[in-house]
Amino acid sequence: MCIDPADNARRNYPVGNRPLETCEVLVAEQKAKIRQLEEHLQQQRELCQKLEAQLKAVENAASSDSATEFDITEDDRTELIASLEKSQEMYRTLIKHYPNGSVFLFDRDLRYTLVDGQGLAVAGLSKEKLEGKTLWEVSPPEDLPLFETTYRAALAGKENNFEYKYGDRVYSTTIAPVKNDREEIFAGMVVTQDITEKKQAEIALAKIKNQLEIKYKKRTEDLKTANNQLQEEILSRWRAEEALRESQEQLELFFSQSLDGFFFMMLDEPVHWDDTVDKEKVLDYVFTHGRITKANDALIAQYGTTREELIGQTINFFLSHNLAGCREMFRQFFDAGRIHIENDNRKFDGATIWVEGDYICIYDSLERIVGYFGVQRDISDAVVAATQRKQAETALKESEQRFRQLAENIESVFWMVGIQPQEIIYISPGYEKIWGRSCAELYASGHFFADSIHPEDRSRVVAKFAKKIVAEDETEYRIVRPDGEIRWIRDRAFPITNQAGEVYRIVGIAEDISEQKHSEKVIRESEERFRQLAENIQDSFWLMSAEFTDLLYLSPAYEQIWGRSREELYAEPLKMMEWVHPEDKHLLQEAMGRVLQGESTYIEYRIFLPYGTIHWVCDRAFPIYDESGNIYRIAGICEDISHRKLTEARIQAALREKEVLLKEIHHRVKNNMQVVSSLLQLQAQYIEDEPTLALFEESQTRIHSMALIHEQLYQSDNLDRIDLPPYVENLLANLYQSFGYGNTSIQFNVNVDPISLNIETAIPCGLIINELVSNSLKYAFTESLAGEININFHRDTTSQQFHLSIQDNGRGFPAGFNIEHTETLGLRLVRMLTNQLDGTLVIDSKCGTCYDISFAELSYRRRI
Repeated sequence: MCIDPADNARRNYPVGNRPLETCEVLVAEQKAKIRQLEEHLQQQRELCQKLEAQLKAVENAASSDSATEFDITEDDRTELIASLEKSQEMYRTLIKHYPNGSVFLFDRDLRYTLVDGQGLAVAGLSKEKLEGKTLWEVSPPEDLPLFETTYRAALAGKENNFEYKYGDRVYSTTIAPVKNDREEIFAGMVVTQDITEKKQAEIALAKIKNQLEIKYKKRTEDLKTANNQLQEEILSRWRAEEALRESQEQLELFFSQSLDGFFFMMLDEPVHWDDTVDKEKVLDYVFTHGRITKANDALIAQYGTTREELIGQTINFFLSHNLAGCREMFRQFFDAGRIHIENDNRKFDGATIWVEGDYICIYDSLERIVGYFGVQRDISDAVVAATQRKQAETALKESEQRFRQLAENIESVFWMVGIQPQEIIYISPGYEKIWGRSCAELYASGHFFADSIHPEDRSRVVAKFAKKIVAEDETEYRIVRPDGEIRWIRDRAFPITNQAGEVYRIVGIAEDISEQKHSEKVIRESEERFRQLAENIQDSFWLMSAEFTDLLYLSPAYEQIWGRSREELYAEPLKMMEWVHPEDKHLLQEAMGRVLQGESTYIEYRIFLPYGTIHWVCDRAFPIYDESGNIYRIAGICEDISHRKLTEARIQAALREKEVLLKEIHHRVKNNMQVVSSLLQLQAQYIEDEPTLALFEESQTRIHSMALIHEQLYQSDNLDRIDLPPYVENLLANLYQSFGYGNTSIQFNVNVDPISLNIETAIPCGLIINELVSNSLKYAFTESLAGEININFHRDTTSQQFHLSIQDNGRGFPAGFNIEHTETLGLRLVRMLTNQLDGTLVIDSKCGTCYDISFAELSYRRRI
């Protein structure tokens, strides 16, 4: 490289702090420079052609023995032609290996005979200033020793490569000898290439990489916390299922050993029992239209009859001998919903029988009495001592309590069918929730629930239940609910034998395992994704025991990165320390100690490949905890970083990875919120207290309003903002469904401008809409299921304020209701969220209820 020191002193022009341009622009610049070099080459070729023409003229003149002014020998001509050919070859070499920059040719006197290239203009130089000048005339004094040494080395046959900074530009410089066809060095050549953008890009890439690593570590910690919480919830549910399974086993034992009589006395039509009806007329109807629909063998034996004679008999038939006393007993029974009595009945042959029993009313969804269930035993035998009666009473109470608690409250379905004929004797209320069908309809049909089984499973299940069951049998099948939803069922059936050892009943427990099936699907997909990822990524994934003594897994990419077989490391895991550069071994040892303390580590170190090459790798390691919170595995990812290239493609890839990561986070946050919502729904099934149940349902809708935001961010191309119109529509649809208004005439009038909000503003705004619309759905239309709810959301372009209005035409607030001092959670939450938005809230209850909220978008640092 030769520089005019005087010119260098005169100028101080900005070479440019250009930002990192795209890869396509850089390639286009290189192509343009190549085209310019080709044009220079063409000009040189034309010059060579002119010289050849002059040589031919000289040859012609020599052949004619005419005197010319060109006194040239044959050797000189040959050398000149060879020199020109060498010049052409030099340009071709330059174009091939150095597509941009500048070219300098100097002779043995270190004088520049040729200067060319686009890089001259960028550096403030020109051909005119340099050609014909010696190195001492143009080189800066401080750089003269370097260039003089390398120039003379080139004339001696040695090539040198180094980076040279001139002004604020950086050049890759090559100084090489130039030989003729006799391999004689007759000149030297300098080729420079501007690599300033490359250096700047390396700095930019390092900065981006550091930012991504910070965000990656933060997201990893967040996901780890969420994962720990989920594991605790799964463990809690497992324990609950174990307790439920134990209760089911107790119930099965009770039914298999009980000698008590079981029966169902059902009414032809349900009846109300409250102050709005004539209770004497209700009792008249009950005594004439209450019929035995189901009974076990123990009850049939008590009355000394057959099943055919017993089924269908009315209450009058059994209690006609004492109607007045029995009517008073039924008053007490219907008032309390249950009763324990000892009274006299009549057998079918007229003989008196004393029975002791517990009876429980059965209600429909409208709180009407549809019949009752009875458990009774024969206590008429005079030999029965008082102690035995007391034990029988205790056993009866315990059995009734177990039956009531288990059969009426468990999520699973308890069922009992007879053998001859195979008819439904009993099915618990869980059937209505899981199957989505009425127990009464099932009893009315008189046969098992085969019609609801999925067509693909029906023949298999029906054939299994048609067989004689002599031991516990289990099967899994699908059912189709009336709404079209498909659920998975696990059904366990148990035979019940009589005193003769014959099977005369089949009882079973059917539980909904749809969620479990779904989880097993998800687990398989997760394992397959992990296998495909581990087997195909270029990075090496590894898993070790907490003691670093056993290598549990090592992906195939290890062999490509380390150049060694996996079997060698499986046999002796700590042998890898022998292949780590001695200066870097302490980094690996320190990282091992930190990861055992619960830290996630990231280190870069050098390794030796079998053939002696040194590669740089980066290793990320993190601990894995068991259920007790102890570290029992160490996992990590090893990446070969030796050949990292700075290209726009890599930068774009890094940005896409960042986008995918953020989307995945939003997706997982949304999924975790859905898990929380599902757990709330699951727990709500065990809650009988209506106010508590309402709190659980409100919590579900609030969680769903926040989950919708993360779902929309996951599906959106813009990861920083929420589009309000689709979000509001989805939120209202969920609320409409949650409150069960699908068949009502409540109408939503939605007028939302095409507004987008950042996530910090969208979440409180969505919760406000959720609370206010929920209030309207719950309280505004209690007397009528018809009404309107108006939602308006506009933006004032002048003041940049948002105006949210939610209005219903319902009954409004009750008289004397103090809005400002109410302690209801919903309105308190709305006021808190409005304050969070730095907004104002105005409530008008003159005609229905109207909420007007004004606020501005909250300002936060952009995340993307």
